[in-house]
Parts: sequence; structure tokens; C-alpha cells
Amino acid sequence: MNYYVIASAVIVGSASGAASVYWINRGVHAGWIVLGALAVGVGCTMVLTAVALLFAGPDGYMVVHVAYLACVIGLPLTGAVVMVFGRPIPVVLTALCLASFAAIPVGVYATYIEPFWLRVDKATLAVNSIDDDIRIGVFSDLETTSIGGYENGALDRLIALQPDMVLIPGDLHSLDPDRLDEWSPPFTELMQRLVDAVPNVLLVSGHSDTVSDLRRISRGTGARVLNNEIITLELNGNTVYVAGISLHDDRYSPAARQAAERLAEGDLPGVRILLAHEPDAIRLLKGGTVDLLVSGHTHGGQVSIPFFGPPITASRVPRHVAAGGLHELHGTPVYVSTGVGRERGNAPQLRFGVRPSIGIIDLVAGD
Repeated sequence: MNYYVIASAVIVGSASGAASVYWINRGVHAGWIVLGALAVGVGCTMVLTAVALLFAGPDGYMVVHVAYLACVIGLPLTGAVVMVFGRPIPVVLTALCLASFAAIPVGVYATYIEPFWLRVDKATLAVNSIDDDIRIGVFSDLETTSIGGYENGALDRLIALQPDMVLIPGDLHSLDPDRLDEWSPPFTELMQRLVDAVPNVLLVSGHSDTVSDLRRISRGTGARVLNNEIITLELNGNTVYVAGISLHDDRYSPAARQAAERLAEGDLPGVRILLAHEPDAIRLLKGGTVDLLVSGHTHGGQVSIPFFGPPITASRVPRHVAAGGLHELHGTPVYVSTGVGRERGNAPQLRFGVRPSIGIIDLVAGD
């Protein structure tokens, strides 16, 4: 079942219902016409959404997608129907109809412009345990089924910033496991290009990828997939410990907890970095601290409301932390990437107020 077709049917059903009411009630007072149109539109939306969920299951993303399409397409269509079939129209109603047309450019921007308006998110962090600066690149949540101009361009921008190490905190792809061998070669080529420019590339799994398929993708490239383990690197004369923890069925295993706790014990003489898909992994430190936690997952909420922030972050960390960037939480600096890609599947393919980003974190000597 194509869920986008169902969502489109919701819009068409809503607008058609509104048009029918206006056509039948042309001689009725405009206020009653509006109420009738709303009732029919909402009814069509609810019925067709229920049909969609029968096929999709309890998929919240599908409901959000339908609501988004109803706002950016259904509202302007309804406004147009009112203005065409509802004459004479009161001034206030005319103003509301014209205002509904503003949803069109908002939808175009959120769907076709901001998701590809990549930015570089730079942060500086003072760390007492280093002598020479270390530049970390973050390439998170690419979350795509194909590699094209946008993905390659994002990688080129990261490489041009000359990081000493690149961390990939999961959701590299959204490939169907049954077609991984067929569709993964471009991802391997992307990874090889990155490793050729930055030899220290470390990955962990997220929700849309696994340790095994990341290893298949990165096999032979020199990139390293961490699975609940701590590795040691020498970067610019500094010793760096990176603990990479994996997600398994949306939860962390005892091995992940052990790796995080070991990193937080404080007896490792160097920079200690925890790499995890979710910023919620901070709870694995059990009150301990590390020099830096690098994560993704939230996409910054993908939608951010001015003066409020993202209403949904799929995370339990404070909303301002999940919104992205470098923050301190329970004594640990936490960097959350807004991601390079966007949510896939039945979710609306949009960003609004949360541009995609590649991250650059400069670790500098502390006082």
C-alpha cells in the first residue's frame, strides 16, 4: 500500500467534501457553509486516515504526514473552494481564505528548500587533558536510500574543513535489509572517499542501521564500526579514548553499559569521548562524566517553533539539548547533531526551522 497515495486521498476527499457542501448550499448563509465544509473535510480526513492506519498499523508518522499535507494543501484548497463557491463572502472570511494561501510557500520551503540547505555547525570545547587542538567532524543521520549530489556535497564540505577524526553516530542509511547488497555499493564508495581524506572514521549503529550492515558497507574502506567497545587513538600528540555503543532493538545491552561506565571511571589518561546514536545514552554514565558525548538521532526535532523550540524530539533529554548543538548535561558536554538527512518512511519529508548540518567540534587545551 502506498501511504502517500492514501494521504493524497485525504486531501482530495477533504477538498471535495468542502466543494460539495458549498455547491449544495450556495444560497445558505456563509457561516453555515463554512461549518458544513469543515465538518465534511474533517470527517473525510478522519475516515481516510483510519483506513490508512488499518494498513500501516499504529504509525504516528503517518498521522503527522496526513496532518502536514492537510495544512499545506488541504487548507489552501479549502480556501480556494470558499472563494469560488461561497459568494458573497464576508470580509473577514475573505481575509481568512487569503491567509490560508500562505501555507503553500511554507510547504514548498519546508519540503524542497530547508531539507537541503546544509549548514556547518561549529563548536569549541576546552579540555584539560590535551596539549594540541583536535578537530572532530560529525556526519550524522544521513538516513537515505541513495547517494546523490546532496549527500556527496555534504561529504565534500566536511572533508574541506580538515577534521582529524570523523564520528558517525548512526542512521547512515535507510536501506531495506533484503536489498542491502544491491543498494549499498554507493555508500561504500562514500565511506572510502571519507577515509581517504580522514583516516580516523568511527561509526556506531542507530535505528535504521545495524552493526552487521554497517560493517558490510565499510568493509575494506578502513572505517571502523564500534560495537560496545573502547578504542585508543593518537591524534596530534594526544591520547584519545572513544567508546562506541550500539543500539539493539531500541535499547542498550549490558555490554554497552559496561563500555560507557568504563569510560566514565576517570582512570584513562587522555581525552574520553562517548559515541552513541541517542543523547539519552548519557544515562549510561551512571552519574560519571566524560569529556564529550557525541550523538544524533533527534534531527533537532526537524520542526522548531519560534520562541518555543522543537515540539517533538524523540528524546528524554531537555528540549534545548535535543534541539542540537553543544550543551552541558550532568557535568558532561553533550553534542547533538541536527543530522544531514531527514526522517524517512511514512514521516513527512520536511524541515522547518531546523536546517540539516555537519558538525565541527574543536577540542582546545583547557586552562
